[in-house]
Amino acid sequence: SSVSTAASVASSVLPRAAHLVWLDYSRPLIMRRVIWRSISRAITREELYNGNRENASNWLDKDHPIRWAWDTFHRRRAEYEALLATPQSAHLTVFRLRHPSEMAEVLTKLVSERGA
Repeated sequence: SSVSTAASVASSVLPRAAHLVWLDYSRPLIMRRVIWRSISRAITREELYNGNRENASNWLDKDHPIRWAWDTFHRRRAEYEALLATPQSAHLTVFRLRHPSEMAEVLTKLVSERGA
């Protein structure tokens, strides 16, 4: 789509948000997860939607999640960095997580803030 995810989020969600948790994981971590998910779905023949099933012959297609994640990684990261540098994001408390192990600390902060 011509409208980026970041722009879509900026116009509809950010004005009402107080916090933003950005799962800004490394490309190797993302690719490992996307590839593993595709392999698992191909092996189990899990139905994805409308009867569709994972087919390894499609893995390099432009719209397949593996290819999409690879091709859009740097652009999506730059879009979110730019978005978070704008005045419309200045009110946010941003948690930029680089690894899944950081999530527990963020959740603890958010829960304690909510209880305060």
